[in-house]
This record gives sequence, structure tokens and C-alpha cells, in this order.
Amino acid sequence: MKNQSEWWHEFFPSFRPVFERIPAKATNAIVRHLIKKLNLEPGMKFLDCPCGIGRIALPLARKGINITGVDFMQSYLEELERRAKNRKLKIRTVKADMRRINYQNEFHAAANIWTSFGYFDKESDNMLVLKKMYKALKPGGRFLMLLLNRDYVVSNFMAKDWFTAGNTRVFTETEFDYRTSKMKGRWHFVEDGIEKKHEMTIRLYSYHELAIMMERAGFIDIEGYGSIKDEPINKDSNGMLILGVKPRR
Repeated sequence: MKNQSEWWHEFFPSFRPVFERIPAKATNAIVRHLIKKLNLEPGMKFLDCPCGIGRIALPLARKGINITGVDFMQSYLEELERRAKNRKLKIRTVKADMRRINYQNEFHAAANIWTSFGYFDKESDNMLVLKKMYKALKPGGRFLMLLLNRDYVVSNFMAKDWFTAGNTRVFTETEFDYRTSKMKGRWHFVEDGIEKKHEMTIRLYSYHELAIMMERAGFIDIEGYGSIKDEPINKDSNGMLILGVKPRR
């Protein structure tokens, strides 16, 4: 049994069907945006951390980008490897906690996509993720995050919700702690009459908080957008795209 604070170990195996809800059109739009904002060109080295099942890694690899995909979920990595093999794409996969990667000056660009940040109880651990990503980049390398906007969640909070993901019905019960900005959820995954229950806790951030954290990690030229159309971030922006650059020295 994993430490309860490490909720992701038990949560993400059940979460897998939710990936099927993301339209290919939306994924392709994000990939085009990444190529534009990160100045990606064929032959460049890109770090996708965490990479999940390769939603971003696979289409980037088709563009000739050299991908390293990092994730703690062995089953996700194995699925990514199968999908890459079927498409005759070469992607390096690494099983690791994103706090524990130890690359140095290796990648032209990196990304953390789909609110894959704020998992850890200690704020110093969340900060460590940014420091590790910074260290992994070559001088002049660019890093982009795509994640939920705390201000939007506060304005549009839903204590209960449900949706269908393939053959799985998902019910969520959520609380928001205004002191810690942590969203605590109880997720119920029901498939073929079998229910799996999981709890999760994630720290949500406002744009100004992330900008400060990225500056402390060493990034410069930090920019934030409320959508892939480069709209400004405000309380009506569901997601945020935060971009930072490692200085050339």
C-alpha cells in the first residue's frame, strides 16, 4: 500500500480511460502551439515530463523531434512504447518521479502538460520539479506548462460532477481549501458494475504564483496565456500556458 500522500500511484491506473475524452483535434492544436512557442525543429531534443501514454510525445515524434518521455507509471510507458513501435517512431522512455530526474543541459525544450504539477504535499517538492526541468534544459532552452487556473476554479467551483469516458462512468466529489489552495477530490470509476474509489489532492496555482516560482527556479522572459490563441490570463481562463526560458550564459 502506497503512502496516502502519494495518491497518484493508485489513482492513475483507474484514470487511464479519461484520456479517450480528449479529441484528436484538441491534441493537434496543442502540439502545433508547442512547436511554435518552444521553437521546435526536427532533430531537437524535447523532454515530455510526465508523458503519460504519449498524447503529446507521439505527434511531436512524427515531426522529427527527438523525444524523451518520463513518467512514474510503468503501464503508461509500456503503452507509449507499443504505440511508438506501431507507428515506427523512436521515443526514449524513462520510468521516474519528476522530482528525481537528473538531466543537465540536455534538452532544447521541455513541457509539463495537462495539470501535471502541484501533486506534492511539500511546496519545496513542487518547486523542485521546476528546478529539475530548468537544469535539464540547454542554455536558451524553453519550458512550457499547461495547467488549471486556480482563479477560474474558485469562480466556477463544482462540488460534484460526473462524466463518461469510454465504458467508464466517473463521479467526482471535490472540496477546495482556500487556505492552502489545494483541491481534494474523491473519484469513483465505475465499469461493468465494478466501482473503484480513489482520493486525490492537488495544489492549484494562480499565474502570479507560478511566475514567481519559475523566476526562483532561474527562468527568465516568463509569459502567460489563457489559451493557445495567446489571450491574456484572467478569471475566465480555464487553463493557463506558462512559458519560461533558461538564460544563455
